[in-house]
Amino acid sequence: MPNIISLDQIRKFVDTTMSNVAISESLHEITSADGYQCNVRCWRPKSPAVSKVIILHGVVSHSDWLRPIAERLANHRVEVICPDRRGAGLNHQARGDAPNIETLISDVDLIRNEFSVPGVPMHLAGFCWGATYAIRCIEKSQAAYRSLILLAPSLFPAADIGSRIIEMGPSDVASETPLVPTDRFTSGPAYDEYIVPDTLRTKAVSPRFNAIMAQMTSMIPIRWAKLTVPCLMVLAENDRLADNDKHVQAFARLKTLEKKMTTLHSEHGLQFDAPEETAHAVISWLECAN
Repeated sequence: MPNIISLDQIRKFVDTTMSNVAISESLHEITSADGYQCNVRCWRPKSPAVSKVIILHGVVSHSDWLRPIAERLANHRVEVICPDRRGAGLNHQARGDAPNIETLISDVDLIRNEFSVPGVPMHLAGFCWGATYAIRCIEKSQAAYRSLILLAPSLFPAADIGSRIIEMGPSDVASETPLVPTDRFTSGPAYDEYIVPDTLRTKAVSPRFNAIMAQMTSMIPIRWAKLTVPCLMVLAENDRLADNDKHVQAFARLKTLEKKMTTLHSEHGLQFDAPEETAHAVISWLECAN
């Protein structure tokens, strides 16, 4: 079993202690169409869930990074489903790689079908680059989701990150350093005590995966603007990874009439700096969207 950062370790830097938490955590293996085994973490309330949320993580992170938010949501009767992307987190096969954008999208479709229950609304969320991933996944499946939730999205990266040159090509060997610098998620103790020693974070990606990311990002403002599904966007006030002004401008152009934006006092890692506030924003949104 791979080394997983424990909940006790996470509690050193964020107060995730909740008395008498009536939730359960489980790990599932979902077999994709091509036989790939995708690991999925799930946090469930022990009473019937009133809604479900699939949260997609970013490039270097994985499902366990979302634990501080997921636990709080589950404590409010929201089932949280956090898949590890192919080649990330607990998925050690083809580390740092993926075959193509279509396969990544079909993985999420499969997970949605696996966890969907009639009568329980399903929402799709994305953190960091996972927001871009979520938009691409929901484009042709808007009817399957009640809403889209973007947490500290990086659709528009900070200028110095967006200008960096990355190696793209057909190679599936994880030889490239990810574009996302880990020291910009938080300057709090979470960086030294969780992010740095995290053995499951993605430390290298393939040129092919870089090409997939570029393809995912292609025309993303237009793709996002055309969506009609309700949308919540939660920004981090002190984000050093994303350009918040561009996100605000793009948000104003969304076609959907049901939308809400909130900004929290936090760096990019909302789950580390403002887990309670982030969960509250999502819970309030779900109560209205359901």
